[in-house]
Amino acid sequence: MGLKEGDLVITLPQVMKIRAIIDNLTVGQIGVVVMTSARFGEKTVYGVLVDGEIYYLFEDEIAKVEEQ
Repeated sequence: MGLKEGDLVITLPQVMKIRAIIDNLTVGQIGVVVMTSARFGEKTVYGVLVDGEIYYLFEDEIAKVEEQ
């Protein structure tokens, strides 16, 4: 996907499977990528700021908001 800091992203349905944040984060919320350097094994973990909270999400849990 190639996200970088400052990119706007939207949460995907996969976030509903994360038990630790199920009551805080829902599908379709928009956030900004604030960190791209974290790794979990071979996968990149993105720090995404949504409503004043940073959530650490995998690439398949977010999608870049396209510029129009």
